[in-house]
Amino acid sequence: MNNLLFWLEGKVGAWLLKQLKKTVKFRVEGQPADDFRCMYMFWHRNLLLLTLQRMNSGVAVLVSSSKDGELIARPIAELGYLPVRGSSSRQGSKALKEMIRLSRECSLAITPDGPKGPSRSIHPGIFQLAFMGRIPIIPTVAECDKEWVFNSWDRFRLPKPWSHIHIIYGEPFYVEDKADFTAAEERLQQIMKELEEKLAESK
Repeated sequence: MNNLLFWLEGKVGAWLLKQLKKTVKFRVEGQPADDFRCMYMFWHRNLLLLTLQRMNSGVAVLVSSSKDGELIARPIAELGYLPVRGSSSRQGSKALKEMIRLSRECSLAITPDGPKGPSRSIHPGIFQLAFMGRIPIIPTVAECDKEWVFNSWDRFRLPKPWSHIHIIYGEPFYVEDKADFTAAEERLQQIMKELEEKLAESK
């Protein structure tokens, strides 16, 4: 895909998502204030649900440096996010440094199991970023009552028009020591499970 097609995809994709958002109703719990700098952590399959809810927030989003990542980066830039290209496997060090720099200015968003999985895994780079950036992690979960689910590694979700999306933001989770990384992963997995159980109970 050449640059013109990528440009068109970004414009058209963003426009379609804006139209979709007009039909969607959100129920949001625990969202931090806009001026509270943090790192939002959510599973890759929920990327689009959170993207719809937080348009024009100025949040920096880590996006894969692959060609597939370009298909995500262009629309989210049009929707008021700041895409940072890189991943655990490609340009990871460069992306980490850029995210640390941006953490002094704005909030971040990370899908710790992206871009290739395994689903619901947590890459340790998220703890290094939280520790070096001196910002808390906000575990975030989402549910949608009407959606299309893709046959992908993460079962990626696309909400249908006139759907209802329920989002829960957890309490700030601080990483204060490099020695805490392993324990932090176990605790965050537990927190995400508890938040998802809360979502299920509210149906």
